Amino acid sequence: MDALQALVLTSTQLRDMLTEAARQGASLAVAELRADLHQTPEDATLQKLRSYLADPASLPDPQDHWAHSDLIRRVQATAHGKPKSTAWFMKFQRETGLNECRTRQSPAYGRRREWTFADIGLAWGVYYRTR
Repeated sequence: MDALQALVLTSTQLRDMLTEAARQGASLAVAELRADLHQTPEDATLQKLRSYLADPASLPDPQDHWAHSDLIRRVQATAHGKPKSTAWFMKFQRETGLNECRTRQSPAYGRRREWTFADIGLAWGVYYRTR
C-alpha cells in the first residue's frame, strides 16, 4: 500500500485560506473589468482584429465581426507610430480584391463601409505574402 500525503487544517486556517483566495479572485476580476471599462468599443474591435490576423483560430466566427478602414489602417502603425495612410488603404483594397468583397454600412458611422474579419484576413495574407 502506498503512503498518501495529507494536510490537516483547522477550521480557522481553512476559512482564512478560502477568504484569501476569494480576495485574490475578486481583485483579478475587478482589474479586468476596469481595463474593459477604459477601452472604447473601437479599441476592443482593433484588438480583436489584431489577434485574429495573428492567429485566425483565435476567433471561431470571423464572418460575424466587422471592421472599417480606419481600424484596418491602425492594425500596423507606420515607423512614426501613426496609422497607415488613406492612400495605403486604397492600394491595399485594389491589390487584394477587398474592394470587391461584401460590405455593410457601419452601424455607428453611417456611410462608412465595413468588411468582415474573414475577408480582411484573406486580404491581409495576400498583401503581406507578396511583399
